[in-house]
Amino acid sequence: MANSRADGRLAGKVALITGGARGLGRAYALRLAGLGADIAIVDRNLAAADVYEFEKAQLTASTVMQECEATGVRAMGFEADLTDRTATDSAVNAIVERLGRVDIAVCNAGGGTVTFADERGDVKLGANDSADVVTTATPSQFDDVTLARVLDINIKTCMLTCAAVAPVMKRQGSGKIVTVSSTAGVDAKGRYFPYGTAKAAIIHYTRTLAQELGPHGINVNCIAPGIIRTGRLGDRSHMAAEIPLRREGTADDCAGVVEFLTTELSDYVTGRTIVIDGGWVR
Repeated sequence: MANSRADGRLAGKVALITGGARGLGRAYALRLAGLGADIAIVDRNLAAADVYEFEKAQLTASTVMQECEATGVRAMGFEADLTDRTATDSAVNAIVERLGRVDIAVCNAGGGTVTFADERGDVKLGANDSADVVTTATPSQFDDVTLARVLDINIKTCMLTCAAVAPVMKRQGSGKIVTVSSTAGVDAKGRYFPYGTAKAAIIHYTRTLAQELGPHGINVNCIAPGIIRTGRLGDRSHMAAEIPLRREGTADDCAGVVEFLTTELSDYVTGRTIVIDGGWVR
């Protein structure tokens, strides 16, 4: 994964990435840092990558913030519970106080997860393992704990992050927000519920937020990744035969679309959802 500055298209900009301490969030942070943006990462655990051997092996520094700084930009990190409005507002206010503004917000925090591996204590994972406890609920059979947890860490974190950055971007008269859904929110097959429901809600929220913030010069778009290789879900290359492009996706596949949605290339695009799945959903 390249993490050196490719050009200065985002020089002078500040990018906030939630859930940026590992996985896809790390890829977004490095891509935007490589374009010259200063980076602010907000995550419930800034050391989350340490739990996943696949991701820990990719780190080129102790933290993602240090990786970003190596490209010549400023970077900072906050540990915060983004399901809490006060904590989310405080994190965004601290970013503005230290870095001066927020031009880009990538609302990446989430997951179809009831308990993350790093919440389970002494968990050791191999490169192809995952120790997350994921939901097996269905639309008609689910427990309250699973429902609340998955809705909170997906749609609620997204909405609270957007609500926190919107006033900042309005004052600036510009901004780019990227929300993160999933193919589970696009293709309703009744699997991985209530994750799919939460991710479908993010798509609707994106469209309505784009209508509200468009007059203020703020673009709001959504990405919906499919089978992407991260440490959390392990190796799923065995699913390649189901994907028209015949491979699972990479973090860089998603980061390229985030680059498009956060630069001038997408200035006349808003309220849209881009599926990144190699043609899997059809």
